[in-house]
Amino acid sequence: MNSSRIEYFDFLRGIAIIMVVGIHTFVAYPIDTPLGVCSAFFRQVLNCAVPIFLSLSGFFLGTKSLNCWDEKCRFWKKQIPKVYIPALIWSFPYFIQNVIQVQVGDILIKQVVALLVCAFSIYYFIALIVQYYFLLPMLQKYKHVMMPISVVVSFFSILLITYISSVQGIQLPLIVYAGPFTTWFVFFMLGVYYSSSKINYTIKQAVSIIVFGFALECIETYWLNTNYGGGYGIKISAFIYSIGVIMLIISPKAKTAYKSNKITSLIAYIGNISFGVYLIHCFVIKGVNYILPEYNWALSWLLVVIITSTVIIAARKILPHGLNKYLGFS
Repeated sequence: MNSSRIEYFDFLRGIAIIMVVGIHTFVAYPIDTPLGVCSAFFRQVLNCAVPIFLSLSGFFLGTKSLNCWDEKCRFWKKQIPKVYIPALIWSFPYFIQNVIQVQVGDILIKQVVALLVCAFSIYYFIALIVQYYFLLPMLQKYKHVMMPISVVVSFFSILLITYISSVQGIQLPLIVYAGPFTTWFVFFMLGVYYSSSKINYTIKQAVSIIVFGFALECIETYWLNTNYGGGYGIKISAFIYSIGVIMLIISPKAKTAYKSNKITSLIAYIGNISFGVYLIHCFVIKGVNYILPEYNWALSWLLVVIITSTVIIAARKILPHGLNKYLGFS
């Protein structure tokens, strides 16, 4: 697959990062109220955001030539710093905040380790994608075997996470349950697999999986919430739904059906700067929550997308390219 920018794929990234912002600005209402049910069910639509990013990464990296050790090393040296250095920079405020609050030496060491493994805030995704970078040569070589294995591994990982976090009520750090490659394995592998394999399913089949998965999501969310609380995010039904979404968006027919206009081009531009939006939007969320007189999900969501994008656009115009590169804005 040609790695040059194609507006359709930037559009998908734009939709995905807007969804990510929606997830992080979401605040649950009691699910036994009409507003709680509606917001909870709409929140389920957003659960495909991270899977979309992972599948697109696998899709574009799946055809890279990584046959010899030199090619692998060149790939890792180029790709890993691009995501890891910006993550370290934007993790540093969290690190400083935590260091100020601790005085015991061994706890300080834990904060340093947390910084280095991207355990602060939402930066688990960087630790996750780096694992896939290292695994990519093997995933390419054995894609026909790894595809079914990835389904099984992700299935049991999610079952275990749901049991520990929802049923047992144990609060796991984000890096622990979302950071290991096993959790999201099927999505990156789907991208790798179909980057060089023929699409052997129909649009109708993909849509059927989406509808079936979304219906299961609504049922599972309501059951988990009423019995254990929460239940909005990672779960088996969300993965079924997300697999259907990925099957749909990587289909050549979906790409052909895409039409560029002012709105889609704007979303595609947000997709072009999506890495920067991901890196800083949680800081913007704190500011927006501070200035808004009362919580409003739609308004908060919109303001965070607008403000974050504006900051990155301004930085691209004002700051040197080298600095923007380290900040993740270029």
